[in-house]
Amino acid sequence: MKTTLKSSLLGAALLWVVPFASAQLTLQNFSAFESPNTYFVGDWELNGDVAGTNSPRLSFSQGAGFYSFTGGTDSETSSAYYFFDAPIDITGLTFLQLTARLEDGNTAPEFRVTFFDSLGESAFAVVPLSTFAQTNFSTFATELTFSAGFNAADLSAFQISGNAALGDQLLGISIDNLAVSVPVPEPSTYGLMGSALMGVLIFVRRLRRPAA
Repeated sequence: MKTTLKSSLLGAALLWVVPFASAQLTLQNFSAFESPNTYFVGDWELNGDVAGTNSPRLSFSQGAGFYSFTGGTDSETSSAYYFFDAPIDITGLTFLQLTARLEDGNTAPEFRVTFFDSLGESAFAVVPLSTFAQTNFSTFATELTFSAGFNAADLSAFQISGNAALGDQLLGISIDNLAVSVPVPEPSTYGLMGSALMGVLIFVRRLRRPAA
């Protein structure tokens, strides 16, 4: 009976901690971003095509495991779309996680990442460029804002775009990874989880002591 109780307590503790620690889904690793599934629009397209083509502007480039969006403006009409081969289920994954690095020449304050389901409903997050440095890649996480009809089980495409009406600031950012995840707990939450797990371990240890 003690063994069953011990197993149940440990299982409960793990079920509480693991979702916060491991639930993440990578949507694009930017190791080969230019593809038949990728469309560039506005001044992010080779010739400024407002309808979009597969050809990026000449200042964009593919790096080793990352893609550099440099030289285009932060206009809301300039963007890059990526269409998945099949719908992706991101149910319960409500945070955007983006790993990136600033590049020389950036003057844009932010950009926007938008997800679309097959019916055009959306979820989005605005990414402040001040959170990134030029020396190393770092990861930024923020909560997504969902439209009322967005179907999280039917993610069909994402868009990276400027976020300014008639924006004319220059974007200089290299993106290494785009993912969605569960909410990131506050430090105080980690403290509570640690205390609870410690309490479980102490209780289990007492159960293992032989009776006097």
